[in-house]
Amino acid sequence: MDMALAAKLLAESRHHRITGSEVKAALDPKMIIAPPLPSMTPTLRDWVERWLALKIDVAASTHAEYTRLLHHRVIGDLGGLYVDQISRFDHLDPWKASLSKDLAAASVHKYWAVLCMVMRDVVPHYRPDNPLDRPPGQRGNGLPKLTPYRAYFLTTEEAQILLDACPEQVRPLIQAALGTGMRLGELLGLRVGSVHLDGPLPTVRVEQTLQGDGSFAEPKTDASRRSITLTGGLAELFAGLVHRRRRSDLVFAAPRHGPWNANNLRQRFWYPALAAAQRCPEHPPASSGRADRAAASICDCSTYLYQRPRFHDLRHSHVAFLIDADWDFYAIQRRLGHASIKTTFDIYGHLLGYGDEQHLSQLELRLPTVAAASMGCGPR
Repeated sequence: MDMALAAKLLAESRHHRITGSEVKAALDPKMIIAPPLPSMTPTLRDWVERWLALKIDVAASTHAEYTRLLHHRVIGDLGGLYVDQISRFDHLDPWKASLSKDLAAASVHKYWAVLCMVMRDVVPHYRPDNPLDRPPGQRGNGLPKLTPYRAYFLTTEEAQILLDACPEQVRPLIQAALGTGMRLGELLGLRVGSVHLDGPLPTVRVEQTLQGDGSFAEPKTDASRRSITLTGGLAELFAGLVHRRRRSDLVFAAPRHGPWNANNLRQRFWYPALAAAQRCPEHPPASSGRADRAAASICDCSTYLYQRPRFHDLRHSHVAFLIDADWDFYAIQRRLGHASIKTTFDIYGHLLGYGDEQHLSQLELRLPTVAAASMGCGPR
């Protein structure tokens, strides 16, 4: 067989995942093939450390999250590979499958996205391509399918049930979240000096947020830095919270007057409040013991919550209240701190009505009428 034809068939049988030296060795075993030269590129471990050291264009909290992800399953699983030798077939696809066995789909996407940013900066210094980019002709990277979270929009009655179940230490916080739509970090970072109650419209000003690591940071976008008007009831609530307190004090401080730890707040107060809100007073769940504290009632009464909302669902519920009160979507966008009104419509557009009675009446006038006799299918 012709040597060129044999080489072609061999390459095709291996789906072209073969080097020229391997082809020569397979076709002529007597041929002495020099060993490949050692790579002159850095290992992924070294490149990641360099990338993190030079990544100065993100917030400290974002940088900390990048560091956590890269040091955990990126360096831990792939750190010894040279950046020019990392391939999708041999390394990235098996790594992706391993992540999918251990982590939720959203976490797999997060690891992939961060490593993709790291490898993007390798090009063109040490390799001509980024192996994490979507392959040409394919619709995606083969990552596990994401299941979007379905927001829970509390009704006024459900919000009252939840509020009544909250302990006194966090009840004002929950009430403020429902009344302003502020994110948890924005509420926990709010200081007395950002509450303005003397003008014609009482407002709170979002000027900093509490991060997951306990530090304070400015809002990530200009749109997030905003003023939020207060209803009369909320103005009274905030008046009591800031009375005779220093401007630098946190409005919503932990029991020892320092900043909250968000996880501690959820474990000590939020989750117990949800458990209490999911228990019907007349038909409590038939359970006992510490392991069953989160058990919910199963009756058809309207005196308890049928679902377990996240804290962020208080923000979603606030928007539902605004839409029900006929607020303009541009005003809602500014109140939430969305950079684009498209974001507001994408999340909450389905809450808009499809046409009220007056609009339907006007539509009826414009539609052609159909005589009752013509509805049949008899002979003409």
